[in-house]
Amino acid sequence: MSLFVQSVYLSAGLSLLYVFVLYRSNPFRRLPSITVTLVFVLGMLAVILVDVINGLVPLPQSTGAFSSHIGTGLLEEGVKFLLMIATIWRFRFSDVAEPMDIAIYFGILGVGFGVYEDFRYIFHGSYPLWTAGEIDRLQEALHSIALARAFPGHVLFDGLAGYLIGKARFSTGQLLRLVWFCSGFVLAVVLHSLFNVIADVGGETPLLIYIVFLIGLFLVFRQLAIGRSPFRALILMISENMEQRWDHPWPPIRYLFADGFAWPGKRKKEMFQVFPLALSLVILYPLLVMIVYVVNRAIVRFLPG
Repeated sequence: MSLFVQSVYLSAGLSLLYVFVLYRSNPFRRLPSITVTLVFVLGMLAVILVDVINGLVPLPQSTGAFSSHIGTGLLEEGVKFLLMIATIWRFRFSDVAEPMDIAIYFGILGVGFGVYEDFRYIFHGSYPLWTAGEIDRLQEALHSIALARAFPGHVLFDGLAGYLIGKARFSTGQLLRLVWFCSGFVLAVVLHSLFNVIADVGGETPLLIYIVFLIGLFLVFRQLAIGRSPFRALILMISENMEQRWDHPWPPIRYLFADGFAWPGKRKKEMFQVFPLALSLVILYPLLVMIVYVVNRAIVRFLPG
């Protein structure tokens, strides 16, 4: 198997695991697999936009936390937010029914960005050994780079920020909406920048502690979202005959027939059954990485420098 294909499969395998976990984080429903895949592709395309910006407006090269913040966190999260605004927010995906949906979508967009970034690190980091014919060192380098890239960064930055963006989506006041939205962007940039600083200065152990903290924070946000979910309120209202004040944006009947929700809250099986999972891992996601790579290389050829 060529180095290119090995790199593609290593990065796609890691990303698919994160998509699987995030996709199933809502216990009441599943988002449509078509829009989930679309958002994943948008995340990979965000890498191309970052390259275009770097090519047209090269950022100053320096070391330290400031460079990490400006060169990576601010730029990459800014591009991802622009894509999110242009798609999920602008076109108002009809299946978005609660803040958790935005968290899942934005987290998956982050995974899409991360998978292509992982591929580039794995491929370019091991390419010199492949050209030199050092097969033993090549395999060792592939495994070590893949392990180093296994930390779930982008999915956590954007998944956590997505909860705040979701709050903005369903806020009625313009000022409150703006506050939630800006808070989501700042949170994503800060978390991303801290990740880079810790990775550069602290090493693997502090980075692992930081990741565990982010996972814990994500679980807290998830639990809060589940407790306030309109689907949970709907189930309680009907199955347990609980009279409660309905303060959700849509009427109960619309949630009852929402995409991915089957009464009485049973999970619909679609994208992540055994066969589709294997098919995605073997064909779909690696193919998407290859396509983005070809497009990215074609665009880079026309950039100055």
